[in-house]
Amino acid sequence: MTISRIITGSLAAAFCVAQPARAQMSAAPIPSALPDINSISAANAAGVLRYCVSKQLVSSTSADLVLQTLTTKRSVLNSPDYSSGQQGRILPAGGKAFSIEEAPSYLQSRACDLVLSRAQQFH
Repeated sequence: MTISRIITGSLAAAFCVAQPARAQMSAAPIPSALPDINSISAANAAGVLRYCVSKQLVSSTSADLVLQTLTTKRSVLNSPDYSSGQQGRILPAGGKAFSIEEAPSYLQSRACDLVLSRAQQFH
């Protein structure tokens, strides 16, 4: 084998090296897919937390103390926002309702974690 064949073969191999695959995102990034959790009411947060605990999307250990505090308030329990939350609907102020049940699974638990953080601010 001659030197020129070795060099030619090496150059050909260098140009044929596989490039890393560029994955296409089929789902919206998490922040843009979720509603503004910081604008939900205490009643909606409590209702959503009840839903999340019942579907095992958030730790009941983490949510129970917050729920105990929030659900002792009559205004929370009597609110339509609480009822909507129990059905898995997040109601941001001035925004479109977000259904946890209809969301992809990777967003469901993330939404519940964010609602738990928001609910902790109320108690």
